[in-house]
Amino acid sequence: PVSPPSHPAPASSRAPPMGAVGCRCTDDVDTTYAEATAENDVVPIMSVADPLANGKPSAEAGEPAAPASKQKPNPNRLADAQKKLQTCARALRNRMAKEQSDVWKKTEAEFNVQKMIWQSLSLQRGEKHKGNAAMIQSKLEFAFATHATDLAKAIEALDMCLKINEGHDLLGVAMVEAMESIKTAAVHADARAELANLLEKAAEELAVGHVSKHGSNELVQLLGDCGIQEPKLETAIKSAWTFAYGE
Repeated sequence: PVSPPSHPAPASSRAPPMGAVGCRCTDDVDTTYAEATAENDVVPIMSVADPLANGKPSAEAGEPAAPASKQKPNPNRLADAQKKLQTCARALRNRMAKEQSDVWKKTEAEFNVQKMIWQSLSLQRGEKHKGNAAMIQSKLEFAFATHATDLAKAIEALDMCLKINEGHDLLGVAMVEAMESIKTAAVHADARAELANLLEKAAEELAVGHVSKHGSNELVQLLGDCGIQEPKLETAIKSAWTFAYGE
């Protein structure tokens, strides 16, 4: 017996060819950028891509890359990023001011102890000891009086004190260490001020919708020079930058 001829299935009921159905697993996913809070969530700064360059190569071999999107940055996102950058800049300036205050207070306390030691040794070491100690005391007093208005001059006075002390041992170990801590804090202060300026400038650019990523290389270098001893603060700075300029 002859089998009845088979009829092709309607087009609507045919199984689609492999690869013809697009994945819709991200249709309902919220693509809003979330703030990175944990250290392992922070994207390395140097690997942050340009958020405006949304064009991606086609998955099919031989097809040209899709053109870059001309869509403007989300204003709400830019406003959030601006706040994060400003908050980090304020935190840096606050830490800088606190460190400066702490090291100068500690050094002044050591100085008061040092003066008592000089007085007790003055009868034993003679006039030369008195003269050199008086020179150091004068320059230290100058440094304490001027550091708030002219830090560079104050640091210069400390360097002169350390030079006079060479070979005379007029300054105790604790006093020398305190003075060196001031010099280290001054280096940190310069780097932190520059980094705060960089973050504030980036925030100003975002305020007018300008996304330039200008200063990414400087950010990495300045973070290393700041001497930040708080991992949370350093992570917050990296997170703020990534939030502003990440994909």
